Amino acid sequence: MENPIVKQKNKLKRAAKLISILGKHGFEDLKSKISSTGSDSNDSAAVANKQPFFYERIRKVLEDLGPTYVKFGQALSTREDLLPGELIHELKKLQDKVAPEDINIHDWLENELQTEVADIFLHVDKEPFASASIAQVYKATLINGDIVILKVKRTAIREVVTADLHLLKDIINVLMSYYPLVREINLPQVFEAFEKNIMEELSFLNELKNIQQFARNFSDERRIKCMQVYAHLSSDNLLCISWIDGVRITDIDALRLQQLDTEYIVDTGLDLYLTQVLEHGFFHADPHPGNLLVTPSGQIAFIDLGAMARLLPKDKEHLENFILYFINKDIDNLIRTIKKMSIRINIKNEKILERDLQQMFTLIDSQSLKELDIKAVFSRFSNILNQNDILMPDHIYLLVRGIVLIEGIGRSLLPDLNIIEKVKPYVAKIMAKRLSPPYVIENILQSLQQLQGTLTAAPKSMTDLLHKVEQGELKIRLDSQDLETFQRQQRKDHSVNRHLYLACVTFLGACLLADTQQAAILGLPWITWTLFILSFTLLIIGWIRKSKTV
Repeated sequence: MENPIVKQKNKLKRAAKLISILGKHGFEDLKSKISSTGSDSNDSAAVANKQPFFYERIRKVLEDLGPTYVKFGQALSTREDLLPGELIHELKKLQDKVAPEDINIHDWLENELQTEVADIFLHVDKEPFASASIAQVYKATLINGDIVILKVKRTAIREVVTADLHLLKDIINVLMSYYPLVREINLPQVFEAFEKNIMEELSFLNELKNIQQFARNFSDERRIKCMQVYAHLSSDNLLCISWIDGVRITDIDALRLQQLDTEYIVDTGLDLYLTQVLEHGFFHADPHPGNLLVTPSGQIAFIDLGAMARLLPKDKEHLENFILYFINKDIDNLIRTIKKMSIRINIKNEKILERDLQQMFTLIDSQSLKELDIKAVFSRFSNILNQNDILMPDHIYLLVRGIVLIEGIGRSLLPDLNIIEKVKPYVAKIMAKRLSPPYVIENILQSLQQLQGTLTAAPKSMTDLLHKVEQGELKIRLDSQDLETFQRQQRKDHSVNRHLYLACVTFLGACLLADTQQAAILGLPWITWTLFILSFTLLIIGWIRKSKTV
């Protein structure tokens, strides 16, 4: 467990650096808000947006703050539905490339593996061939001749990232208080998903399990080249993986040099990705061109499996329904599926939602295959969700990003690519599966099982309910705004009626006492005058209360 004192110390160090960098790039307004909890009536966001190069300065701040902030900026760069286009343009420039850490790899390996390097490796490169924020990568040859890569975690990177995450959460809370845009884009939810992903990337043992599961899922697939892990040479700080000889999937010249058919590469890459999503429910969370390689034999390799998205069986079923209804433009069923998939929904006017979806499909139909921009389609769809305060689970946003990346790769190889047409065979597969006797029988059995469970529990539930009625323990609570209004009105009416009743009784009493022998005023006893005054007072109070209820 992390020492709370050390945790706060690290956080304070990062906070001091943050304030310094904000000042360096001209964010004095935000710097003052982070340094002080006092409120400011000025809308700093409006002022800042008027300054030149505002979004460029945001990017530079993230770059200076280091790896965690760069990665968060990269995560935000995929949310074109939430952020201004100019900011997205700047965030896309962020690169997760940092100078390699100066370490003696031989000494580091011996300390980590607790054995002599020469007993395991024939050769280990002294310099890394790749360096990123969390790790740097070396090429090595095992004693048996296998070529491997060694993914080495940076020193104290977990402490740095953890301190950054704590501070970043505080910054978001400050931004939520002062900037309406931050509240509108639901930045805390975006941060929560980012935090989960980056903590998974920090665990090499988690990545090891991901690689093993990925290879098992594709054990019978010849078109894919899966990485293999050397578990006995891996730990939470070191990952030993088989070397894959391949070129980037978007390197057209290299593909042509190897006489590989680009259309086959596109079809295979898309097919393998959709297989991960729709069949395995375990898919690559960041399939950008650098994470997809093509071997000389034409196999596709997905690398960097630190962050993977998972779908539960129910998630897969909802996703299949979504694809079916989206491709078939079945708006009614699409809305029902969205409601089932969403984790928060607040549709103010369903008719407007239907109209917006219909306009989106009309726009798709009006475009030619060459003109169809899947990114623009998803961006429009995301905007429709945001306008209706519909929040989808994290895996949906990861999937949308993945499809956009895959489509971008495909278009770079095949400019005429239409991904919707490529997805249609999967729709036919889904329909065939759902009409198959095993699937139908399985659904019937599940429904019967649920019905049996309900019927089995019903007698006990009824017995418990009757027992509470007998014991006078049954309480019914109705939460209704109309009911509360009615009850308030009833209470006011009762109060008015009480005043009128008392006024009448007092007036009658005054009349009955008019003939009593007491000191008189203008021929009437003083007690009669007193009751008359009291009755009129009660009558006036009742009239005032009655007028307030109207």
